Parts: sequence; structure tokens; C-alpha cells
Amino acid sequence: MKTIKIEPKNVLVSRTDNIGDVILTLPLVSEIKRIFPDVKLTFLVKHNLKDLLDGYKGIDELMFADVYASEDEMQKEIAIRKFDTAFAVYPRLPLAFAFFKSGIEYRIGTAFRWYSFLFNIKIKEHRKYAIKHEYQYNLGLLRAITKKVSDNAVFYFKYTEQEKQALIIKLRDSGIDMTSDYIIVHPGSRASAKDLPLENLTGAVVKMLDEIPYKNIFLTGLQEENEILNKIIDNIQGVNRQRIFSLGGMLTLRELMILIDNCKVFMSNSTGPIHIAGALNKNIVGFYPETPPMGPIRWKPLSDNSIILTPVDSYDSMSSIKPEKIVEAVKNFL
Repeated sequence: MKTIKIEPKNVLVSRTDNIGDVILTLPLVSEIKRIFPDVKLTFLVKHNLKDLLDGYKGIDELMFADVYASEDEMQKEIAIRKFDTAFAVYPRLPLAFAFFKSGIEYRIGTAFRWYSFLFNIKIKEHRKYAIKHEYQYNLGLLRAITKKVSDNAVFYFKYTEQEKQALIIKLRDSGIDMTSDYIIVHPGSRASAKDLPLENLTGAVVKMLDEIPYKNIFLTGLQEENEILNKIIDNIQGVNRQRIFSLGGMLTLRELMILIDNCKVFMSNSTGPIHIAGALNKNIVGFYPETPPMGPIRWKPLSDNSIILTPVDSYDSMSSIKPEKIVEAVKNFL
């Protein structure tokens, strides 16, 4: 890739899709700040991520793409800030046009969209082939303007002891002991990838409760996923039912981050929270198809302590990931 050397002063990084995608863009934020420490960096995301990203090291300002009444209003807000450089990590026509119309001098984005003429520094990579990790693709945008980019995935999630204690009290009021040893199971994925069948996941939960003593299981998810969580709990019998708890819809993203940071193992399909766990370097058991656009090469969590289970008989047959294999992976960490 040809490098066009520039010295940015006021940078906009845009990533306006889902939680996991945004988390895997944070290494780009960290590298920009490491190489250009005096730069002002604004991160354009969706408003639902404010709770998680407020105060994040390296982000000087958050902008929210989904709070504007129109695309013209968003463009005017971008223009007011007089950015000199914009990274379109998740390129979309309205954003590309807003960067162009706002007079941003250096507009970095893909070379392979029909509107790529709106970018004047173009990256010639097809992510759909998934030959490397998503965070590495993101760092590739920075390599277009400097050769100093490392391949490190650095994260700076943190919280205070007061925040942790507040969550402990909140959960205790609902009969949930966060000070216990617990495993998190996050069943949903909001269709971001192919999921492990609920039958297989339920079988793994039943088996964990039978074979792993002294560990509680916390089921996490959105309010609208409570039906799934309740189906799992309905399969638990006897005294084991006292060790499984549903937290569906109870937590903010920041609270979920704190909960994940204090768990023994995090288990889920390929979805946003697995990347929170990856950024926190937690013990992870993840379920992924092998199909390249969704597979672990591009989307695995960035933890040194992860076991990724994939189909054993075909790219997409997630039902071939059996409960016995899942529990074996969890036991590996315990």
C-alpha cells in the first residue's frame, strides 16, 4: 500500500454500526493517539454506545450519527468542527458525502464502493474475503498515512470501584450475588452470525450445572431476549435452579462490561459482548461458523484466553457443536 504522509491535527473516526464492530475499531483509535499524541480525536458512533465509551482513553469527543434530524444537519455539525482528516471505517454514502461537502482535506475510505470517488485516500482491500482480523483491516486505514502503525490491539476499558459496588448492590436487590464465582452465558446474537442452536446451548448449561460445582450461571441479554433466557431456565431442574439467574434487560452496556470483567468464563455466539470480553482479556468460549465473512479469522474475540468452537462437519452446521465439547472447553479454564 502506498503511504501518503500527513500530520493530522483534528481527526474524525466514524464507525456507525454495531457494538462489536465499534470495539474492534478502538485499536485504530489507540494507534492514532499513539502516533499523533497531540491530535484531537472525535469518534462518530451510535448513541447507544455513549454509556460504554464515555471517558475512554484516546477519545476526546463522541458524536452520535443517529441523533440528527437529517443528513444535512449531521453534515453541518461535522463541518462546524473543521476536521482535517476523516477515517470512514464503516463507509456509507451519507457519511462519505458529508465528509466531502464539509471540506475535510483527507478522506480515507474503501476504494470499492460506487461512491468511493468521495474519498481521496482509498484503501484497496476487500474485507469480504476475511483473510485477516477486522481490527487489522481497521488499522489498514491508518497505514495509508503513516508507516509507524503497530499490529497491537490495545484497549482501555476501565471503571471505578464505586461503579462496581453500585452494580453489586443493584444485583443483590434482585437476589443475584455478583461476588460469587459465576459464568456468563449470552445466548443471543441479533443475527450478526449463525448461532449455536438453543437446544445445544441449553444442553451445555444443564451439563455445566451438573458437573461444575460452586459456580453460578448468569444469563445476559436484552429485554426482548428474555423469552430465550427463560427457555433455558425452564430446562433446569432441582437444586441446580438455585444457581442460574436471568439478567435479561437489567444492565446498561457499562454495567455489562463490569459484570463481564468479574466473571470466570464468558460464553456466547459471535456478537458484541464477546468483543467486550475479548477487550478485557477474559476466558472465553465462543461459537463461530467457518464461513469466511462470519468466521473466526475475521471476527474472533481478541483475548489471549479464548477457545473458539466451530462446526465439525461443515462450515455452517452449528448443531454439530455438542454440549459435551462446550463443557470440556469451560472446564479447561476452571
